[in-house]
This record gives sequence, structure tokens and C-alpha cells, in this order.
Amino acid sequence: MRWFLAIPFLFLGAFLFSLIIDQMGNIGHIIMKLLGFGCIYMGALIVKGKRGDKAIEKRANN
Repeated sequence: MRWFLAIPFLFLGAFLFSLIIDQMGNIGHIIMKLLGFGCIYMGALIVKGKRGDKAIEKRANN
């Protein structure tokens, strides 16, 4: 289920990160790159989820 939420973020982030518009200034390009990176990062956080917490709990219980 997490993948269904993460895939749109990853696609949107990749699109924004690679998008180039000639009539936009340098600040606009920087903002687009940051937004793209942020969307990719959010997608990665959704996919990662709480898998690491469960592994830590298993180690603590053993």
C-alpha cells in the first residue's frame, strides 16, 4: 500500500528535478530542483516506513 503513495511522489519529483524551462530565471530553477528533490525524499520516506523500527524491536527483544 505504501508503494501506491510513494510512486506518484517519485514520478513528480523526477519530473520536477529534470524539468527545464527557458523563460524561468535561476531562482526558479533552484526552486524546481529543491521541490523535485523534496518529492523524491518524501517518496523514499514513505517507502522506507517503519521497517527499521521493527528490526530494532526484534533485536531488543532477543
